[in-house]
Amino acid sequence: MKVLMFGWEFPPHNAGGLGVACKGLSEALSSAGIELVFALPKRMEVSAPWCRIVFADKTYKGFDKTLYAQGFYSPYRTDPSSLHKYAGVTEEWNTLGPSLFDEVRRYAFFAGTLALEESFDVIHAHDWLSIPAGLEAKRISGKPLIVHIHATEFDRAHADRVNEEVYAIERAGVRGADHIIAVSNYTKRILIDRYGASPEKITVVHNGINMDEWLVIPSYDTVLRAHREAGGKVVLFVGRITLQKGPDYFIGMAKRVLEYEPNTLFVISGSGDMERQIIEHAAWLKIGSHVLFAGFLRGEELRRMYMSADVLVMPSVSEPFGIVPLESIAHGTPVIISKQSGVSEVLKSALKVDFWDTEEMANKLISALRHDALRATLATEGLTEVQSITWHKAAHTCIDLYHRLTRLFNPAS
Repeated sequence: MKVLMFGWEFPPHNAGGLGVACKGLSEALSSAGIELVFALPKRMEVSAPWCRIVFADKTYKGFDKTLYAQGFYSPYRTDPSSLHKYAGVTEEWNTLGPSLFDEVRRYAFFAGTLALEESFDVIHAHDWLSIPAGLEAKRISGKPLIVHIHATEFDRAHADRVNEEVYAIERAGVRGADHIIAVSNYTKRILIDRYGASPEKITVVHNGINMDEWLVIPSYDTVLRAHREAGGKVVLFVGRITLQKGPDYFIGMAKRVLEYEPNTLFVISGSGDMERQIIEHAAWLKIGSHVLFAGFLRGEELRRMYMSADVLVMPSVSEPFGIVPLESIAHGTPVIISKQSGVSEVLKSALKVDFWDTEEMANKLISALRHDALRATLATEGLTEVQSITWHKAAHTCIDLYHRLTRLFNPAS
């Protein structure tokens, strides 16, 4: 079985969980015997020996050369108008289009050419950025297309701020796909209610985690270790500082908790277009000295951060899945998670709360900070659960779909 897979980002060049999911799933599929060609929109330094990676940075006859912006576009924005903005242009071919949408269209053109050059059985496209590429590869090859939805435009923005161009691409993907993978039942309901998807056309495949990558035991970060040794507590937020992830609710909760647990340090690890707003909000609430902005961390630094915390809080407004709580638990740190998340479907040993209920969120956090036995129970039982939430499990569900679709398209085979 050979799969042509389209993604947008891949570690270490990822701005969020989409790249992490693509890496984990592709590696698990390969280990299960699937031959993978993984396409990315632009050449980047990545290491994935389990698959062959190709890049959409070639010059193709018949495609007009135009102006392209330098850099790599991140799709994670709170302000939908920012998808059209760029910081400068160059006439070099192998850079990016003048807007994110131009780059998505260029990627789709490349996909059509790639579909002519490659032999494969199934097309697998991840999220809206790769949907046009997947649709074009399907049009050219006639092979079945699976669209894998990691997040929808209704997750990334308020309903009254939905970017209509992104929404239109997602609707086209829902209509044009032969099957849809949703990362949670939460996402499946959105696809049915907001996009008119048929329930029979959707399979839920929860994300996973590769425990081997997280079993490294590094030392604690010096500052946070000193704070804890002095009797203080550390509460962690990891994620993009955008509307979807609820950093404003995290700060609101922090204000409440500090009234009862004043020796608590709140650490925000991430970056995003709401960063300045959240810094100013913490200052306005007069809790700035209790909030540490650590920036976007990965690898060893992120591992140390997980292990330095007493509790991780994920207050997402709309979280299709949420890999961060799994990573946290893999490091022995218990979690409080939003009920508006896909990961809440698979994690039983987590405290759960509505994202908007900062008072209840604070109450749960105070209980966890004050009771060592509660934190220990959540951590121990959570680790047992996480060990069964694997990419290999997700991969086998995908492989079953691949075989089902190829039988439908080639009944004689």
